[in-house]
Parts: sequence; structure tokens; C-alpha cells
Amino acid sequence: MSAEDLDVPRDLLDSVQDAVGQQVKLCVLKKVNLEVKGDKLENRILVSTMCFLFLLSARVPAKVSACVCVCVSEGQLSLRLTSDQDADDFIAHIGTNVQEICPGLNPLRVIKKLLLKPVERITSLQTLWENHTPAEAGPCGGFSRLYWCVCDQMNVPYRDEVQWDVDTIYLSQDTRELCLQDFIHLDSRDLLAITAALEFNQWFIKLSIKDFKLSADLCDQILRVVSRSTKLEELTLDNTGLKSDFAQKFAAALSQNPNSVLHTISLANNCLEDKGAVVLSSALSKLTPGLKQLDLSKTSLSAKGVSVLAQCFGSTSLTHLNLSGNTLRGDDIPHLWSFLSQSNHLHTLDLSNSECSLDLVCASLLRGSLKHLTVLNLARSVFNYKKGKEFPSSFKQFFSSALSLQNICLTGTKLPSEGLKALLLGLACNTNLRDVSLDISGCELRSAGSQILEGCIAEIPNITSLDISDNGLDSDLSTLLVWLRKNRSIKHLSIGRNFSNIKTKNLGQVLVSLVHMIQEEDSPLASLSLADSRLKADLSVVLNALGGNSSMTHLDISGNSMGDFGAKMLAKALQVNTKLRTVIWDRNCVSAQGLQDVAAALEKNYTIRFMPVPITDAAQALKNNSEKTEDALMKMEQYLLRNHESRRYLQEQAFRLQQGLVTSTTQQVTDHICRVQDQLNSLRFSMSDRVQQDMKATENLMRDAKNSTTLLCSLYHLGRAAGGSDGSAGVCVQQVQEKLCSVAGEISVLIDQQLQGLLVSMLDTAQSVCPHIMQQARLREDLLRASEGRTSVSKAFITSTLLEQSAFDIINKIRSATAALKFTLVLWLGFDLCKALEDVCVDDLPPPPLSPTPPPPPPQPRPMSFSDLPTEDTPTLQHVTKYRPRRTKKAKPRRAAVSLLCCYC
Repeated sequence: MSAEDLDVPRDLLDSVQDAVGQQVKLCVLKKVNLEVKGDKLENRILVSTMCFLFLLSARVPAKVSACVCVCVSEGQLSLRLTSDQDADDFIAHIGTNVQEICPGLNPLRVIKKLLLKPVERITSLQTLWENHTPAEAGPCGGFSRLYWCVCDQMNVPYRDEVQWDVDTIYLSQDTRELCLQDFIHLDSRDLLAITAALEFNQWFIKLSIKDFKLSADLCDQILRVVSRSTKLEELTLDNTGLKSDFAQKFAAALSQNPNSVLHTISLANNCLEDKGAVVLSSALSKLTPGLKQLDLSKTSLSAKGVSVLAQCFGSTSLTHLNLSGNTLRGDDIPHLWSFLSQSNHLHTLDLSNSECSLDLVCASLLRGSLKHLTVLNLARSVFNYKKGKEFPSSFKQFFSSALSLQNICLTGTKLPSEGLKALLLGLACNTNLRDVSLDISGCELRSAGSQILEGCIAEIPNITSLDISDNGLDSDLSTLLVWLRKNRSIKHLSIGRNFSNIKTKNLGQVLVSLVHMIQEEDSPLASLSLADSRLKADLSVVLNALGGNSSMTHLDISGNSMGDFGAKMLAKALQVNTKLRTVIWDRNCVSAQGLQDVAAALEKNYTIRFMPVPITDAAQALKNNSEKTEDALMKMEQYLLRNHESRRYLQEQAFRLQQGLVTSTTQQVTDHICRVQDQLNSLRFSMSDRVQQDMKATENLMRDAKNSTTLLCSLYHLGRAAGGSDGSAGVCVQQVQEKLCSVAGEISVLIDQQLQGLLVSMLDTAQSVCPHIMQQARLREDLLRASEGRTSVSKAFITSTLLEQSAFDIINKIRSATAALKFTLVLWLGFDLCKALEDVCVDDLPPPPLSPTPPPPPPQPRPMSFSDLPTEDTPTLQHVTKYRPRRTKKAKPRRAAVSLLCCYC
């Protein structure tokens, strides 16, 4: 910019440059007349830079008399330019600067009032701005540039920390939410500048801050953003010390912004009271896109205030409504019931801790909220029902008619027996629901509720998660668990805090029933919670059963005070269990020794992925023995980190574990062999062909039984012989690996083709964008040659990736399935052998012929003996029949049986 072009003396131009700063680029410089008192005019120099307008004196030395920011300044300044063209040029420059600072922003949103005559001048300006293509905005819609402008305007230091966080962290996370919580360690004026930058920023659509008391200035700045932004969609001000007057200002700000796209509002944990709800009602109903999510939990609202607020819900497209923690006692909420009764899009409804009427809510939901409602939280509600009166049928009808319900929370609600029965029967007959989570903890069910659960729970096919903790079930659990076992859909079960009043003699029965549920074959149970049950040493019964667990992956035993003994039992269980992925076990009075036991067990466990540090126990253990505690905690973290890495399926460990589990079946086979051997010994003198034939068949069966003890080992070695030294699944694994290698080659060829095609497309794009430089001779060939090494992914890399990562999961699954197949085969064969040997013991075999009758002795009194029996027409002597059952042996087996057992073992 030269002095001749501007018709400004050189010395004045140099003085202007010195006044605004040598590093600042002067974009436009015009002579203007400034209106002062009356009609008096004074000569001034108006200078425009990228972000600011400067008004300077028209003499040397030039001094800045006014400075305004293009985007955020307010006020009025009366200027006269020398011609209409100068005015148009200056306005056009302001508009293009706005577009450079805030890409995508229409300059007329910043230039609030633009009156030019004739009107064609405005049209030409709009055309100019529409055709203007701003430079690259920079990270997050050019937030840092606008933040710099705001800081300069507010005379606030520009924080490099803010610029780095937004340009690096926010950009890398691709987040559209500006969380003021990230900057509350800065000065309050810094928060003002950060918030002010959101007025015209086109990137961020969410603004949030929690658990921080907002100053009056910051509240006003947030309201200013609400009144101006056309991009802000979500606003969260949770526990920020707001009062009812903020609600009034907030409603006014919403009414000032007809282009607002705000649809999600959270003002939870603020004392808005009914006055705030009343003024919010009218403003929320006028939101252009329609309110979708509203969180006013714990805002000191009464039933009256909620009823007034609910008047606006009908005109919105509300999907999430949270009014929890307010007082909704009674039935004086007609507008809320009316909204729920009308057809709506409500997806989540949270009225927990509000003492609302459960039966009235369900009756209203039945009429209008069946289609979309998925989450229903009515914890600590009130059920208005008295015995002797007719139970409201709408309660059951709602649960039997809901189409999308997945999460039902009634925790802390005192449910009458009729209500529980209606709830369960309604869910049982609803064929539309799948994967329902039902939380009825703390509902004071006791024995009456347990009986209803026993009668219904087995036949409910759509409940996958059930929480019945803290219901005083106690000894009733033993029977209830039997019926819970019959339900094949429940995957997550919580029964904690139900053992406080149970007698010791009944506790054993409950734990045995629980063990049967855990160890049941093909059990659907994947998660079990016994939290806060204070079982102490009795918890070891459950822990010992984990070795036979076939399905459970999540276990919560926190708050049971099991001590170091329980920690030792847990450690033993972890060494053999291969199914558990998550164990939560804090608040168990475990010392440093117990922590070390569990850490040592984790060294041998390769399947646990998530085990939160038992903070309460660790804190106490650190006081008593910090060195051992720190060592144990460090080892736990190391082993958990190791378990997250890809590892081979430990075939040998699974084989040894299965050997231990097969031991009980082997012992049963051994017992049957001993009994059959006794029977064969008693029949060895028989001359009957039928007996001899049966004895040979029995001996063959016993030979199979003896050989069956080595079957598992034989199957394991068969896999090792076929699959290599690692005991893999044999040919199946080899074929999978070979197939993956061939697929790797195909993928490599496909990638090379795609990259080559992409390279050609890139060069074509470069040709169209920069045609002059691309016209240089051999430039295209040079670029192709330089890119050769970058347009291929080696087959070796793809092969190693498939075989070392993806193949691990596939092969591990194959090996796991193979091991399970071997185990199942051995168990079934063992059961069949036991059954066959047992059948041999009860078969009606012909008796052996009696030994020759000795000569009759001289007649004299003598005790009865076999010789007294008649030699003809002797009735058949059944060895074991229903008339002559096999005696119960208490003595040890005879020598022959012992020797056979020794050979067998």
C-alpha cells in the first residue's frame, strides 16, 4: 500500500503504521469526516486491518482515537466518507474480513443494520460476499483467531494454553463440545473471552460446564452466546449456582434469537424453583427445531411448577425428559399426565426420587407413550394402592403393551405383592420386548415377594438383567434360586444385601443353590453381584465353585468382609478359572497379605481383564504395610495389562484343568468297576452259557471303563500329533493359517491397485488445481517415481498382521472349542459307562448252580445250611432284584477288587 495510491502524505502513512504497529498489515485506509458536537466535522484516517478498525487523527504524529473489533464490538460511531464508492469498498472489506475470521458466517449477521441507497448497492455487496472464498479457517473453525480478536478487544491476555488445547486436543478428538471445565483454573476474565469466541464460531455446537459456580459476568456472556449463536445445539450448566433470575434471562435470550438451533438443555442441580419453570415454559415452546432433551433434575420444582412447565412439552419433539429429584407428590400435575397420555416421541423418562404416583404415571404412559419409550426410571416412587380395593389394571397393561421398553428401574419403591405380580405377568406376556433390564432392588419384597417371583420368573423370556438386591429375602433365596435357574434368559443377576437376617443353618442351603446355578451346564448367567452381603468366610463356598463355572464373566463380591481367608480362596479360584473377565472385590477387610495372594494368582491367570484396585482395602493396608501393598498393587496392574495383549490359547493349562474336573467322573466309574467285579467274582463258578456270555460282555465293558480314564489324555496327544508341539487343534488350525496367508496375498494386490488408482486421481487433482506448475516437463513422471515406495503395502506386513493379531482370536476360538469338544466327549462317555455298569449290577443274571450236595450227615440237630435246600425244583435265586435288593456295603472291597482297582488306576 503506497502513499501515492492512497493520496496520503508519506510521513502521515508512516505515522499511521507506527501508531497501529509495524507488524500489523494495513488492508484499507480512507480519509473520513467524523461527526462531533453539532454539525461540526473533523478530519480523520480510518484504517482497516484483518480483525480491527482504527480511527486515527489526520496529522503527524497520528494517534489512535478509537479501535473496534470487526466481529464483537458494539457501539455507534458516525463517519462520512468522501464518496459512495469509498463507503462500499470499506463495507465490502469489513464483510470479507468477517468471512476470513469466521468462515461460513454471513457478514450481515455481524453488520446488524445496513442501509444503502440505491438498494442495488446492497445487492452487489451480497453478491461479492457470496462469491468470496475465504482462506482455510484453521483448526476448529478458526477458533484461535477469533479468540485472539476477543482477547485484544477485551484487553485480556491471549493464553497460548487455550490456543494449544483447542488446536491440538480438541482437534485430535474431533469434538464439537467446548467444555469450560478444562479452563476453570484460569482467571474469570479468561473464561469470558473463551465464551465470547463462541458467538460466531461455526465449529462448536455444545457448551458445557459442571460443578463450578458461575460469576454474574460469565452468566451474562453465556446468555449473549445463546441470544446470538446459530450453531449452538446443546447447553449444559450443571450445578453452577444458578437462581430463578437466570431462568428469566435465559428465556429472554432465547426469544431474541429466532435462528437458534438449541435442542438440548441441562440446568440440573440449580435452584430455579417454580418461578424459573414458569418463565421457561413459554420460551422452550418457541424453539425453532423443537426441544429434544431437557434435564431439570434437582431444581427445587414442585408439582405446580412442573405442571406449568409441561404445557410446552406438547409443542416439542421431546425425547429425553429428566425431572428427578423434584417434589411431584400428589396428582396435581394435569399437564404432565396430559403430555404423557398424548402420542409423543419420548425415549427416556426419569422421574426418580420425586415421590410421584407410580400407578398414575403408568396409566398415562399406557395411552400415549408405548411406541418409543425405552428407559423408564421411577426409583423411589409411591404406589397408591390399599389392600381390599381393586388393583389398577392399567399397571399390568402398560408393561404388557410397551413396544420398546428395555430398562425399568423401580428401586426403592415399596411394591405391593399385587403390583409385583402385575409387573412380572405383564412382561411375561409381552412378545414385543427383548433384553429387558429390571431393577426392583430395595422394594421390601420379603417372603411374599419371593413367592411371587418363584411363581413367575421361570417363564419370563425377555428379562436379561434382574436386580433383586436389598429385599430381605434371606432364607427364601434357597427356593428362589432354584426357580431362577429355570429361567434361560437372565444373564445378569444381583442378589446382594439379602443375607442380613438369615440363620446359619439356612445360609448353607442358599449358598448350595447358588453354587448349583453357577456350575450348571449351559447356564446363561454371565454376571453375578453379591455386593454388600457381608458373607465373610461363608463367601468361600461361592469362590470354590468358580472352578466349575462355564459361563460367568463378571463377578462383584465387594463389601463382604471376607478377610485374608476369602482372598486366599479367591486366589485359588483365579488360578483355575478361565471364564471370568471382571472381578470387583473392594471393602473386604483384606490386608497386604491378601492382596499379595491375589496378585500371585493373577500371574497364572490370563483371562481377567478388569479388576479395579480395591481402594478401601488398599488404603488401610498401606497404613500397616506400605511396601507389600504397593508391590501387590503394582503386580496386579502389570498382569492385567499383560492380559489385554494377544496371547495364545493355553492348551496345556486347559488340559490340566479338565483333568481335575473329570476326576469325579473317573471316581464314579471306578466305584462301579469295583461293584461289578464283586458280582463277577460271585458268578465265576457258574456253568450256564447265558451267564458266561453276559460275563464276557461285562468284562469287555469293564475294559472300556478302565481305558476311558486315559481317553482325555489320548485325545490331547492326538491334537498335539496333528497340530504340532503347541497342542493346537491340528489340521483345522493349519488350514486356517494357510487360508489367511492366501487372503493376505489377495489383500496386498487389492491395496496396491487401490493406491495406484488413488495416486493417479491425486495427480489429476493437482493438475486441475495447479495447472501451470504441472505443465513442467517430466514433473508428473517424477512424482509417480517418487511415490512408488509409498503406494504399496507389503504382503509380509499384511500376513504378519493377520497371523499375529486376527489369527490369534480365530485360532484361540478354535482351540477353545476343540478343548470343550474333548471335555464333553469324555464326560458323556463317562456318564454312559457309569449307566451301563449300573445296569449290569441290577440285571437279572441266572444264578450259578449250587455246589454238589455233600453226603447227608447222621441225623442230629444242626443249624440250617445250603445243604438243607431241595436239589430239585429249586426256585431261581435272583442276585439283585426288587425283592432282594443289593445290600449296602460298609466293609472295604475284597482283595480281588483292590488289586483290580490298583491295576485300573
